[in-house]
Amino acid sequence: MPSEKLIKILRSKTDLMDEQIIPLTDEEGWAKVYEAEAAAKAERDANRKPTVLFSGFNNPDKAEMAAHAVAHGLKPVTTVTKKLECLVLGETPGEKKVMKAEELGIKTMHAHEYLQLYGDQ
Repeated sequence: MPSEKLIKILRSKTDLMDEQIIPLTDEEGWAKVYEAEAAAKAERDANRKPTVLFSGFNNPDKAEMAAHAVAHGLKPVTTVTKKLECLVLGETPGEKKVMKAEELGIKTMHAHEYLQLYGDQ
């Protein structure tokens, strides 16, 4: 029988009923927890929208580009992270954002390239 702590975790992270949980060993219980966590992560990743960051635009243009991105299934963000898909550069992009994107190997493109790729056809 699993420990009390493991039983609570199994109840919260899996669809198993108590009748299914009680006969498990700790090892089997933890395997079920890890399996459930992996499935949840895979689902989150599958539903994750590609992220895009607009840098170097004035506020009205940035808002327009962000609305365009949302309409095309992208998620606008404001910081460079390893999960960023693309950094779109305007007239005066932030130097630190560009450097961090380069360090992380993130694709960068200019606004006209973005609009060619995601423009309305």
